Amino acid sequence: MKLRHFWTRWSKEYLTSLQARSKWKDNKYPDLKVGSMVVVHDENLPPLRWSLGRIIEVHPGSDNVVRVVTVKTAKGITKRVLTKISVLPIID
Repeated sequence: MKLRHFWTRWSKEYLTSLQARSKWKDNKYPDLKVGSMVVVHDENLPPLRWSLGRIIEVHPGSDNVVRVVTVKTAKGITKRVLTKISVLPIID
């Protein structure tokens, strides 16, 4: 029960704050770079089962704005749009 309560609060309060919604012209992902740790969202799984991954490649568009990244997870390598990942804030 405590784990469910923790996860509910964490996903509603903290996880949603990591996924900023903005227009593409605003750079809401300033620390997005190769090597960043991310949570990969999966609509078919509950948030507790979402995968952790590491960005291995960024794909900027013709306007040099990154909208897609290649992420390596335990299950393999996949491309995801930025709205389907959350960058984890890791302090060096």
